[in-house]
Order: sequence, then C-alpha cells, then structure tokens
Amino acid sequence: MSFRNRLLVTSLVTLALGLGALLLVGNVLLDVRVHHETSTELRTRAEGLLATLVVDGSRVSVREGANDEVLDRRAWVLEGSRVVERPENVSSKLDATAVRLGRAAQAGEHDGPGDVSLRVEPVRGRDGRVVGAVVVGISTEPLEDLQQVVLLGSLVLALLVLLAGGLALRRAIDRALEPVARMTAEAEDWGAHDLDRRFGMGPPRDELTGLAATLDGLLARIAASRRHEQRFAAEVAHELRTPVAGIRGRAELAIDDDEDARTEALTSIVSQSERLTGAIDTLLAVARRELDPSASAVDMVSLAREIPDVELVVDGTPPLAEGEPDIIRRALAPLLDNAHRHASSRVTLELSSSAGTVQLAIRDDGPGMSPALGESAFDPGTRGTSPGSAGLGLPLSRRLIHSCGGTITLGPGPGGHFILTLPAVHGPTPE
Repeated sequence: MSFRNRLLVTSLVTLALGLGALLLVGNVLLDVRVHHETSTELRTRAEGLLATLVVDGSRVSVREGANDEVLDRRAWVLEGSRVVERPENVSSKLDATAVRLGRAAQAGEHDGPGDVSLRVEPVRGRDGRVVGAVVVGISTEPLEDLQQVVLLGSLVLALLVLLAGGLALRRAIDRALEPVARMTAEAEDWGAHDLDRRFGMGPPRDELTGLAATLDGLLARIAASRRHEQRFAAEVAHELRTPVAGIRGRAELAIDDDEDARTEALTSIVSQSERLTGAIDTLLAVARRELDPSASAVDMVSLAREIPDVELVVDGTPPLAEGEPDIIRRALAPLLDNAHRHASSRVTLELSSSAGTVQLAIRDDGPGMSPALGESAFDPGTRGTSPGSAGLGLPLSRRLIHSCGGTITLGPGPGGHFILTLPAVHGPTPE
C-alpha cells in the first residue's frame, strides 16, 4: 500500500472511530434522557393518583375528579390485596403483573409486559401504616420508536459524513502530496541531467519547504562531489600523461639506438616509471585519506628539517599538525621544486602557528609569480614541472593538502611565496 493510501486509510479510521464514539455517546445520553422522562411521567401520574385517594383507617377509596379519565388510564388502586380500581382495555398479563406489584406495595419502577413501564407507590394511613398501593403504567413504545429513528438517522448521517470526509481527505492528501511527488520527479531528473538546478523555496517554514531545503542541500553536495571528482580526474590525467608519454618516447627511440643510447633510454624509463609510481602512490594515499580522514598527526618541524638546501626559520614551538607525513612530503615536493627552479640564491621555509593552525611558508628570492596568474596557478595544465620533480604539480599539491584538512594559497611578494596551512592537533607539542 502506498504512503498516500496508508495516510488516507489512517485518516478514515480515525474519523470513523470519532464518529462511532460520538454516535455511541449521543445515543447513550438519549437513552438516559428517555428513562428520566419516563420516570418523571410515572412519578407525576402516581402522585396525581395518590392525591385523588381518600384513606379512612384501613379503607381506601377514590375521589372522582376532573382528570379521572387521564388518571385512570393504566392505573390500579389496591386496598391491601383487594383491587379497588383497575383500568379497562388492558391485557390480562399486564393486569396480573400490576396487581402482583401493588399487593407487594414496594415503591419503585418495574418493567411490565411488552413496552409498558410500571411504578408502584404505597398508600399509607394517618398512622403511617401501609394500607394499600397505587400502580401506574406508561407505554414506552413512542420513545423507543424515537430512539430507533434517532439511531438510524445518526447512522445514516455518520455514513454520509464518513463518505464526505473520505472524499475531502483524499482531495486534501492529493493536494498536499502533489508538490512532494513533483519535487521527487524533478530531483530525480536533475540528478541525472542537471545537478545545478534547485527548488529555491527559501528558508524552511513548514514540512514542505523543509524538505525542499534538504533536497537543495543534497543536490548541492552531489554537484560539489561530482565537480570534485571531475577535477580530480582532470588532475590525474594531466599528471600521469607526462611520465607515460616520456616512457613511450624513450622506448620508441631505444628501438633503433645503439647500446649506449639504449642504456640511457632504459635509465630514463626507469626514472619516469619511478616518477609514475610516486604519482600513483600519492593518489592512493589521497584516496585512503578521504575514505578515513581520522588518523594521524605530523611534526612539521622534524619534517621541515629533512628538506635539503633550504633555510629553516621556526617561530616558537608549533604544535603537531593533522595529516600523514608521506602525504605532506609529496604535497611539498612541487612547491619546493618550483621555489628551487625560480630562486636566485636561496629558498626559505618559515614555520609558525596561530589560531589553531600550523603554517609553513615557502619563499624564494626569484622573480615571483605573476599577479595576473593568481589562483589559476593551481589549475591543471597551467604550470609544468621540471625534469626530476615529483611530477605532482601544483593542482595535486593543493588537493593533497585539502585531503589533510589544510589549504595552500599564494602569498604576497617579493619573490615566490606559497603558504601551506594545516589544522593543529590539540595535544602535547613536540620536543
């Protein structure tokens, strides 16, 4: 059963239960009211009949009055066990029941034969002794017929209300779920063809706009992930193309070369293979880091001291930084290669920490990067790497640092200036 039908059935069951409870309570109240009216009528007729009696010692007689015809209708007067007065045109069974109850002279109401209710009131003498009784009866048939008509009418009305409520609920549910169905179809279509589309319903105000905002966020994350993977694929293609082309070119040249040239070509092929292996290992390290970003910390001071031919300046005692040492080394390789290629005389590493981060600045005293280049320096294909470098390039260098939660940015001149920033690990600082 679909969600729409489950919601409709649940609503109809709830409505039916509510109508059933209302119907039950209404008819119970009606029944109570009918019994109350019957009791009141019987009590009134019994008191009226008692008012017409003349009690003389143990003798009971009936005084004739203006309303005798009404009072005599289903009314019995007994003196002890003797019936003083009884109504005409009543069934023998009803008459026998009324006489039996009157001789018992116990006050109260009783159900008589058929649809007649009886009430007994004792007759007392002046000394308070019971000398007789009066019995009055009333037919409950009109009231019972009224109850049945009300019950039947309320059932029909409840069915009509249930039918109308079902139609109204179905229409309301259809209108309420129509935007959800449309959003689902649009989101599915956008996910397959156009991840940049959004519902754009503004801040969440109700369940529908909250769903739209959630789907907008989900689409945005999917689109970002897709762009991320496309960029990663472009970077991988760019970084692997150069060593693969070099290996193929050297192998083709070595086919017709002499022994010395072939040896040189094979040496170059080995070098390019090592370069290619390093790039692949780095990509695998990035993939592992993105699958499990928890992990490790790196002592940037010790790592910086491993780098040859640089001048190291350490400001204070920087804490451990997040990341894996091997990934940080591979990320630094193209930055250092770039600095050494363009430096006039020296390359400087400046290590510091601030605001929960560890910063490593790579400076050289060369001409620096063109300001017009800006962030495009990190786009694949913008800058090449020199022979013997790690072959990762600035784009993958930034990606490696991003996988560790850090950033690489261009710093101000003079000279070349890159700033590598990593989150600091909260814990003891290195010795």
